[in-house]
Amino acid sequence: MSKVDVLKIDKDCHVDQSWIQDYVTVVRSICHMKRVNVASVEMGHSKKGLHFYIGIQPRVSSELANRLQWLLGDDCRRVDYNRARIRSHYPEWNKLFERIGQRFLTLYRCKVPAGTRSK
Repeated sequence: MSKVDVLKIDKDCHVDQSWIQDYVTVVRSICHMKRVNVASVEMGHSKKGLHFYIGIQPRVSSELANRLQWLLGDDCRRVDYNRARIRSHYPEWNKLFERIGQRFLTLYRCKVPAGTRSK
């Protein structure tokens, strides 16, 4: 399977902006723990809550991407489905469904040089 450079997180809840800023800090810490740099964090609203799109470098395997998504609090049922899709070699395993014309808010952006890894 191809490498992944965007983590997708489904959070079925609505929280205050201060909680969201804390979440961005957690995202960066957890990714750093796995030697992955966070280049960007974007957020969109879903019917039940929030969707986060986390741009990462370097690209990682599908298995590690799904594991990071679980560590970042992705919906557990979605994590299980994604694990089955990955094992079946389904190339479009990492889907989030958005409204057409959905707007996203950029919460964090950092220019990460290509090939750079967290230490």
